Amino acid sequence: MEKEDFVSGLSRGVVVLGGCGTVGSLIARILASHDIDVTIIDSTPDSYLVPIFKNEGINLRLAEQLDKDSFNNQSAIFIAPSLLNNQIFMGKVNNFNKENLPIYSIDEILKFFTPNKPVIAVTGTNGKSTTTHALKHIFLANGYKIPSHGLRIQGNSEYIPALQSRLSGDVGILEIGTFGISGEIKRSASNSHVNMGIITNITHDHLNNGTFEDYINCKKEMIEVAEKLVLDGDDPTLLNIVDCEGKEIYYFGIKDKDNPLFRDSDYDMKCPKCGSKLEYNVNYLRSLGEFKCKCGFKNPPLTVYADNIQITKEHKITKTTYTIHFEDKQTRTVRLPKGGIHNVYNSLAAACAAWKSGLDIDDIISGIESFKGVPGRLEYINKDPTIIIDFAHNPAGVETIIKTVLNLKTDHNKIIVLNTISSESGREGDMTIAKLLSDADIVIPVSTSSVEMSKYIDTEVAQIKNNSKFNKTGTIGSSPRQVEEGLKLALNLCDLNDIILVLGEAGVKYSKNALNKILFENIINKSSYY
Repeated sequence: MEKEDFVSGLSRGVVVLGGCGTVGSLIARILASHDIDVTIIDSTPDSYLVPIFKNEGINLRLAEQLDKDSFNNQSAIFIAPSLLNNQIFMGKVNNFNKENLPIYSIDEILKFFTPNKPVIAVTGTNGKSTTTHALKHIFLANGYKIPSHGLRIQGNSEYIPALQSRLSGDVGILEIGTFGISGEIKRSASNSHVNMGIITNITHDHLNNGTFEDYINCKKEMIEVAEKLVLDGDDPTLLNIVDCEGKEIYYFGIKDKDNPLFRDSDYDMKCPKCGSKLEYNVNYLRSLGEFKCKCGFKNPPLTVYADNIQITKEHKITKTTYTIHFEDKQTRTVRLPKGGIHNVYNSLAAACAAWKSGLDIDDIISGIESFKGVPGRLEYINKDPTIIIDFAHNPAGVETIIKTVLNLKTDHNKIIVLNTISSESGREGDMTIAKLLSDADIVIPVSTSSVEMSKYIDTEVAQIKNNSKFNKTGTIGSSPRQVEEGLKLALNLCDLNDIILVLGEAGVKYSKNALNKILFENIINKSSYY
């Protein structure tokens, strides 16, 4: 069956069951974008997606149970995949489907509604979300319509990118992640019809589902699918898996080895090709840098790169400026609203992808400089004392944020770290995180994993009272109560000019509510809240 025949068979309209859920909502919106009359029937009384549904002309029948009239005057029934295996629910559907309407789900959506636009997908270990949102912002600032899934989730699981790419828009810009499961990225990227793939970097993460080699092979799947690739030219692990045959490859990175910022930097890493020790001229951030090996392995020529990097401090906020080069032909000065070398890399990845997608250089720079960042990434949520939340959860991410916050350290303030990280980097990774946290003045462990890490921390460790073992869910390492107690302790230990850094997904998810509760209880002055 061709797409035209399939769509014409839906001329009387369709019912989407479970349409307020993650996948069901996207199914409904894709159908509606093809001028199909869509009605969502869902037992939920309300949804934060209702404004989107109404704006896109989708009919809603919420807080409603199925009955004999549910499918009257319809052409077909679409069902969210989570409901297909619910025998009781499907029994009701079949009982009330008196006209034997065809029943469809996600397979038909993926088959008959392919993206009619270029699709750019971002993956990697760190910086995925920031790079994705920065690239979206650049395109949006230049008048492009970018489809958004509108969901209050990370949005990078297998079905979500594939469905998001099919929503109405000019360019699809997606984040595709992995939990270290083989085939995950390949299926998602293939189903999303990715044309250009961006890989930010590859470091240790999600090792609870296999070895680091397994994880590397997962990220390699993006290289197998995308025709065009934008890759970090400073990452030896990533460069080792690049297969150039039949691909257009563009590299971004830094060329700033004489900068005093990196004078004392060094990194001990074996060559991923031959096993010898890599020789670094300079490393900019963890394993990222200018390197070479006696076997001939070295950095490739960079398409887009930065030099003259300067990090300044304004009122306990770091800002970064640098010079960006486009193939040694054109240069511009970039002023990032948020500091840190990691944000230099993220902005370079976005700039390279936008440039190779045909956008004007000045328009790209304007987009980068007006991008305010992503919630939960170096996000300031309180002024006096400064409280910063960050999603960092693996060694590379923790090193990045710790180095950035240490730039705010003076002789007159303390750095207090609240650690909610859930271990996914293996014992060696946890010990590395502990070593990094030792640069803080005080560390407060508020997760089962962070209590274990604290055994290896060489600085003051303060314990909360309620640190009983928390049965974590996925990457959430701490409970809301633990985060609240950790914040209370940090606030009791700090002065107004100190800095509290909350690390991990649980910290990002629960800190704002916890802080509001603490403020309400008058533990600190409410006027200091941002």
